[in-house]
Amino acid sequence: MSTLFLLTYLFTWFYVARRSAESEQALLALRVQEKTLDTLNSELDTLKDQRDALVQGRIPGLLPLTYDETISTDDEAVRNIIFTQVKNHTKRTYEYRLVMHNNTLSPIHPMVEIMLFNEVGIQVGLARVEHANASTGTGSPALEPGEVRSYTASIDLIRNETPRYFLLNVSETNQASANKLREDLSDVISH
Repeated sequence: MSTLFLLTYLFTWFYVARRSAESEQALLALRVQEKTLDTLNSELDTLKDQRDALVQGRIPGLLPLTYDETISTDDEAVRNIIFTQVKNHTKRTYEYRLVMHNNTLSPIHPMVEIMLFNEVGIQVGLARVEHANASTGTGSPALEPGEVRSYTASIDLIRNETPRYFLLNVSETNQASANKLREDLSDVISH
């Protein structure tokens, strides 16, 4: 009986020792994989940052595209823009809400294009901001002095790719500067 107990004990001990060694090896392999994954994630982040710098350096004024966040711009006529990604089953649509203001002394006629680019800087979408898309429902394309107006519409995709960057192309037509306006009105004011 003691021999049977000793054999059972030895068998159990060898079995537990072998399983313990296998478990330690599996744990060691897992730690090696985690370390490799951390290293690869760090390298991937570095490469993404380098890619972003290259793309943004190649196209001046390019900004990263974020959704459902207010993005301020450096343009005097554009106060901010918000992008939204709308999903309907498998179809994705991109919308914008652009807020413009006129802080000059004369009416302005802003012409705005919103261009979308993929992760390597290839244009994938385009929208022209039209006065018909204004939330105020005004029939006039001009922004009067002190006026603030928002525009909302979809952005047409040229390619079926995910946009990562955007660029605002703002030009103003028929804008008279304050000094030019004063010069033109000097005879009227002085009389």
